[in-house]
Amino acid sequence: MDMTGGFATDGAESVQEPAQEPVMPPDRMDGLRLAGALRTLLHHHRQMGIERYPLAPGLQQFLRSQGRPAMPAERRISKAAMAEQTKAAPPATPEKSRAELCALGREIDLCRQCSLASARRGVVCASGIAGALLMVVGDYSAQSAEFSAATLFGADEDPMLWNMMRAIHLTPEQVYVTNVVKCCPLAAEAPGEESIRCCHGFLLREIELVRPKVVCAMSEIAVGMLTGAQGALARLRGKFYPCRRQNAAAEPLQVMATFHPRFLLRNLDLKKAVWQDLQLIQRRLQAQ
Repeated sequence: MDMTGGFATDGAESVQEPAQEPVMPPDRMDGLRLAGALRTLLHHHRQMGIERYPLAPGLQQFLRSQGRPAMPAERRISKAAMAEQTKAAPPATPEKSRAELCALGREIDLCRQCSLASARRGVVCASGIAGALLMVVGDYSAQSAEFSAATLFGADEDPMLWNMMRAIHLTPEQVYVTNVVKCCPLAAEAPGEESIRCCHGFLLREIELVRPKVVCAMSEIAVGMLTGAQGALARLRGKFYPCRRQNAAAEPLQVMATFHPRFLLRNLDLKKAVWQDLQLIQRRLQAQ
């Protein structure tokens, strides 16, 4: 193992349409952005402890009318027909997932939920594609005045990260790398709890779109947000934990906890421990 630079290896209820002029369906990407923004807002409200909304008169009227005007009987569509249409719908394609990831990226660029949005160097892009075998999650990107949206963890940390991936024979095309906090802070200190909570929904949506086989969480922040496990990383590392998913019905996903390259650069003697963690990830991927 190279201790200086990196790692080396050897009925018939119906749904009706309005009586007025037919309305064209909204643009799908606009719908995805709106739905994503709503999910993020609701998640933020839950984190703040908001569990109920006041039943205002307007909302009461909407609920009584079920949100839609009455429709003529001749325009009804049976549930059976709707079920058949749903059944015939094609599965999600890589192109669709890529488009949704791009839409998510634009939504993150426009996010202003926390104070970090006005005190950041910029937004750091994730690296990778939908369907990647491994998803690596760090805490945040630490950069100097020379900001780059392509610098994932840091100028010195990124080369070590890719050395780690090569050590378990993974190419950049097989790895998706992102952070819990999407903004690169101006100051040197780590982002606060507010930023971590606000970005949590974005991270969960990334997982559902990428659909990795395994997740590697680098840092206590990443481990805590993805698994709920708390404590020192020295005690948590080297183990797989079930990932907390946005879609509870999704296929189970395992998360390996390990040290961040930033920490390794200051503690080179821990590279052996991380190498053991990486080997566990490699074996898990090979078994799938």
